[in-house]
This record gives sequence, C-alpha cells and structure tokens, in this order.
Amino acid sequence: MTGFAHRFAVISKARSPLCLGLDPSADLLAAWGLAQDAAGLRVFCERVLEAAGDLVGVVKPQAGFFERFGAAGMAELAWAIGQAQAQGALCLLDAKRGDVPGTMEGYAQALIGPGGFAADAATLNPYLGFESLAPAFERARDCDAAMFVVARSSNPGGRDLQGARHADGRRVAERLADQIAAHNAVAGPVLGAVIGATLEAEEAPLLERLGQALVLAPGVGAQGATMAQVGERFAAARGRVLPSVSRSILWAGPGVAGLREAILRYRDEAWGACGG
Repeated sequence: MTGFAHRFAVISKARSPLCLGLDPSADLLAAWGLAQDAAGLRVFCERVLEAAGDLVGVVKPQAGFFERFGAAGMAELAWAIGQAQAQGALCLLDAKRGDVPGTMEGYAQALIGPGGFAADAATLNPYLGFESLAPAFERARDCDAAMFVVARSSNPGGRDLQGARHADGRRVAERLADQIAAHNAVAGPVLGAVIGATLEAEEAPLLERLGQALVLAPGVGAQGATMAQVGERFAAARGRVLPSVSRSILWAGPGVAGLREAILRYRDEAWGACGG
C-alpha cells in the first residue's frame, strides 16, 4: 500500500499540484441552465470531469452541495468520486466533519476507505477537540488515506477563533499545526492541514510548524488569493501544497472547452508556483 502523501507527490509531478474544487452550487447550476436536482448534479459533474480528463491530479467535491439533495444527491457524490478516481485522480472529499469519538468513527467510515464514499482523503473540523478525531486518523492510516485538519481557514469569519491564544501563548492555529506535526512524527504522514490561500505574509511561519505535512490551500481565485501569492507565502511547504481552485474554473462553463481552458491555465500556474 502507498500512502496519500506519496501518491500526491507522484501525481503532482505528472499533472501539477492543482486541486480542482467540484462545487455544484445553486448559483452555478442556474447559470449553466441545469435543474436544481440530482439530474442537474450529474450533468454538471460529467462536464467538469470531462474537461478535467487526465489534466488534474486531485479533485475536491464539496459535500454540502450534494447533500442538499438528500439521498439522491449523495448517490451523485459517490458517482463523482468514483469517476474522478477512474480518470486517475485522487479524490479529496471536503466534508469538514468533526464530532465526539464514537460518532467520528461512523463519519470516518463514511468518508474514506471501502464501504462508504471511498474517497482518498477528507477534511476534518477539530473544534470539538483534536483528540476526538482519533478514529478518523486511525481509519486513514488503515486505509492508506489522509485527513486534512482545518487549522486556518480562508473565510475571514474564522480568524477570531483560529487566532485566539492558549495560556502558553500559542494561537489556536499554531497549536493545531503542532499537533498535526506531532501525530505524523509517530504515525507517518497521515494528516494534512487546511490553511487558506488567503494567509497573510506575517502568518507564513505557521507553515514551518507542520513538519512534512501536506497543506490544502483553498481560496485561490474567487476568494481573493492568487497562485503567485500561494507560491510566495507557502514557500516553506513547496512541493506539499494543494492549491485549490473552484469557482474561478467552474464559472468558465458550461462548455467543456471553456472549462478545459481554465483548468489548463490554473494547472500551469500551480506547477510554476507550487511544484516540487
């Protein structure tokens, strides 16, 4: 078995580090002239994945945009994950789950590995306690997958909580980065961190606390960060960064040609800014 970190290292050299967000929001479905139902999801995902072809190394479906349609939407999520993997991409399920250990075990089984959605990796929310996520960490280790723990998100509203200080002076995000690095030092590179691409220059030392962990960097494009900024501010993690682009690519649809052109542009930018 080969861990997610190794597989990403290989595929990022062949297809670039770009992480393509698969976000079938209500606004996008409407703009593409698609129905607000599971059938609309299927057409949306088919077009995006056709455009991605073998160009993209990592596809990141946003679970909420599928789950809003209930069981039918979740079936489409499973289809999209399987299709992305069939095209040779890694699939990182953006679900940001987090709960007490017993419930977390159920979430972990649903997100990654056989029997659930079978994604290669998923995102987690640590704000019920880092230790409460242990069942997901163990599941990732056993399934050769990875879990990305939110440390510093790209949305401005998260700053107050993530920047709050513990009694020892460390910010919440800094302590989470230290916990991720400490866990990987014992268990291997099972954990990555979610650190928004909107990271300010003065916050860049946060990356140095992560050891060799992978870093998912959402927020390139519509949220204001540029790929060049990611290359500059995430330099300490070069070769381990997954710069994620969603809306700035997806709004180039609904035509496959327009989507492919946008993917190629961001793919090349990601290679130049973040390639190992």
